[in-house]
Amino acid sequence: MDYLPMFAKLEGRPVLLVGGGEVALRKARLLLAAGARLTLVSPELEPEFSEFAGRFTHLAERFTPAHLAGQILVVAATDSLEVNALVYQSANQLGLFVNVVDDPKRSSFIFPSIIDRSPLMVAVSSGGKAPV
Repeated sequence: MDYLPMFAKLEGRPVLLVGGGEVALRKARLLLAAGARLTLVSPELEPEFSEFAGRFTHLAERFTPAHLAGQILVVAATDSLEVNALVYQSANQLGLFVNVVDDPKRSSFIFPSIIDRSPLMVAVSSGGKAPV
């Protein structure tokens, strides 16, 4: 087994999301729905992020390892291989769970496919081998 399936209670817990594009928007929706106290690091954000105004902290700057302080979970969702690699290396050195979107080799956790029919939730994963 490459990954241990688990559900994490993120309500009020600090989570860092690096990136401001479409993929980051999808991850932000999931993390905010789970109640994470989300900090988003990106020089720019897709306009659709405005639907979550006031529900996350936006740092309009490039990622630095200092952004990891106090976080419990990290997601890198940028279109820059260099930035994603830096996020992974920095989070890994601190022992933080990190997901680099579309890069299971640089992820200590992955997002499964989710079917949410609350209170029933089903999550399915191929371990990153067949993400669709």
